[in-house]
Amino acid sequence: MLMAGAGSAALAACGGGGDIADSGDVAGVAKAAATASPDGTVIPSAQSIVDSSGNTWTLVSSRVTKNGTGVATGSPSALTLMLWYGGVIYAKNSAGTWYKNGSAWTSIGTVDPRTKTPATAAAAAPLFYGMNGHMAYGTGIYKTLGPAAQLAMLKDLGVTNYRADVASDGMAQVISDALRGPFANSGVSILPVLNPLSCGWSPNASESASYTLGYNLAVGCTKVLKGLVKYIECGNELDVALKISGNGSSYNHWSPTMWPSFRGVLRGMIDGVKAIDPTINCGVNVGIPMAYGALQMLWRGITPNGTTAGLANAAAIRWDFTTYHWYHSSGDILCGWNNNACQDVLQVLKDSFGKPIWLTEWGWTGGVDSGQAAADYVTKTLTEYRSIKDKYNIQSVMMYCIVDANYGLIQANGTTKNPAYAAFKNFVAANPVS
Repeated sequence: MLMAGAGSAALAACGGGGDIADSGDVAGVAKAAATASPDGTVIPSAQSIVDSSGNTWTLVSSRVTKNGTGVATGSPSALTLMLWYGGVIYAKNSAGTWYKNGSAWTSIGTVDPRTKTPATAAAAAPLFYGMNGHMAYGTGIYKTLGPAAQLAMLKDLGVTNYRADVASDGMAQVISDALRGPFANSGVSILPVLNPLSCGWSPNASESASYTLGYNLAVGCTKVLKGLVKYIECGNELDVALKISGNGSSYNHWSPTMWPSFRGVLRGMIDGVKAIDPTINCGVNVGIPMAYGALQMLWRGITPNGTTAGLANAAAIRWDFTTYHWYHSSGDILCGWNNNACQDVLQVLKDSFGKPIWLTEWGWTGGVDSGQAAADYVTKTLTEYRSIKDKYNIQSVMMYCIVDANYGLIQANGTTKNPAYAAFKNFVAANPVS
C-alpha cells in the first residue's frame, strides 16, 4: 500500500513552521494570478477575461472560447454577456438564462449568480469525485506546480474534493493560503490529513506521549484552518506497524504493546481538532485492506491482548466519518478475501459504525498497472463506486493521485498525462453527482 505523505520530501516537525509552497508556471498549465481580472468582471461580446490560472476567456460570435478554443459540451448559443465571479465563468444568453461553465455548461436559470454569496455556492459543491496530492510539500513537483496549477488540473478533471497531508502549522498555512487564494469559491474543497508519522510519532511511545503529540499537531493545524475546512482526517495508515499476524480483521492480529500509542495519537488528534473547532468533522482510517478489525476495537473500547475477543473497558473513540483505503492489488472492496470467503468490506464499515464512508485513497497497483490497463481500472472502479454510493453512504472517493511516478494520472514531471487521465475526466463529465 502506498501511503500519502510518506514520500521523500522533507516535512517540517510538528507545530513547526514548515516551508510554504508558492505558485508556479509549468508548461503553460498555469500563470501567476497577478494579471487575473477582478472578481465580478462582466464583459460584452469581443472582450476578454483572464482567470486566476492565466487562461483568457473571450466571448466571440455569441460563444465562449478559452485560449481561443471552444469550451465544454452543450455550449449555449446566442450569448450576450460573460461573467467571471467567485472563480467561475458564467454566461447569459439573449433570453436572460444564465449558464455555469464546468465539464459541461449547466443552466442555472435567470437569477444572476452574483445574487448568491460565494460561500453558499462553494458549500453546495458535491464531494464525491476526489483526488489526492501533496500540496503542502516544501520541495519537489508539488512546490513547483503551486496551488493554482493544481487547481487547474482538478477543475479540468471535474474533481471537487482534494486531499492533502499536513504535519505542521506551516504546512497547514499552505492549505489555508490556497483556500483563501486560488481555491476560494472554486467549487473544490480540501481535506487536510494530519500525518503524525511525519513529525515523530512512534508506535512504541506511551499512550500519554502519543496523545500529547497528536493533540499539539491537531491544535496547531486547526488554528490555521479554522473557518476554511469542514472535514479533517486524523492520521494516515498508522495501523501498518501494529499488525503482528493475519489480515487485520480479528482482534488478535494486533500488537497489544503498540496499541496504546496508536489509540493515544488518534484520541489526541480528534480532541485537538474539536478543541479549536467542534464543528469540524473528523475521520479516521486504516491502510491495511482488511484492517476494519482495528477500527472496530477503537470504536468499541477494546484493547488487543492476544485473544480473538480482546480486552474490554478501554476508552472508546468516536469519529464523524469513516475513512478507508483500497487499491487494485486488494481486489474488489465488495469481496475482500477473508477466511476463504468473500467479505463485503463496505457493509462491515456501514454496520459497525453507521457513519458516512470516504474512500480517501484508491488506485491501481503501482509499478504493475499502466497505460490502457490503468485507464480501464479507473473507469471500472468509478462505475462501481458511483453505482453503490447511496447503498453504503459513500460521500467521497479520492483517487491516489494527481501527480506521481507510479500512481499518478499525471507523470512525475507534472505535465505528461497518462491514459487514465482522460478515462477519469470523461467518466466524471458523463456521470455528474449532485
